[in-house]
Amino acid sequence: MRIRLLAPVAMLLLAAGAAGAQIPSITLFGGAVMPTGDAGNALNAGFTAGAALDMHVPVMPLGVRVEGSYSRFGLQGLASGVSANSSDLGVNLNAVMTLVHLPLMKPYITAGPSYSNLKLSASDGTTSGSQSEGHFGYNAGGGLDFGLGPIGMRLDVRYKHISVDGGSWTSVPMTVGFRF
Repeated sequence: MRIRLLAPVAMLLLAAGAAGAQIPSITLFGGAVMPTGDAGNALNAGFTAGAALDMHVPVMPLGVRVEGSYSRFGLQGLASGVSANSSDLGVNLNAVMTLVHLPLMKPYITAGPSYSNLKLSASDGTTSGSQSEGHFGYNAGGGLDFGLGPIGMRLDVRYKHISVDGGSWTSVPMTVGFRF
């Protein structure tokens, strides 16, 4: 009788111990980023690159992801001889929820707060200058995570909204990442 009662208690304790084991992974990613809204009227499509640290418990659908990224855009409608670009050096702290565990692929959704240092740089060949500001916002999106043995791959699309004085800076990064 005691063994029958101890077996379920032992199983619960083992499951709780396994659930407490966080598994970290690092992802390096890059891709295209499309400016939207007010930013889309002034900027060309650009590129983005970054790294992420994921923490998750194997038996749970929720995890945490910290990301750092750099994006760069060209400006539209510049006079001849003038070069200018805009950049976004940002950090995201996201919750990640796996929707379903399939054999080789896991679709997920993600969202969380963002912080960006937005910078505008310009030069006419003789004079150059730049201005930067830090602002908070949010990001939300989803993707597919593929298990490829010890190295995984991730396809991700987001909407990023940064509040700036008198408006917003919005973009849609589309990335491919490799997880280690």
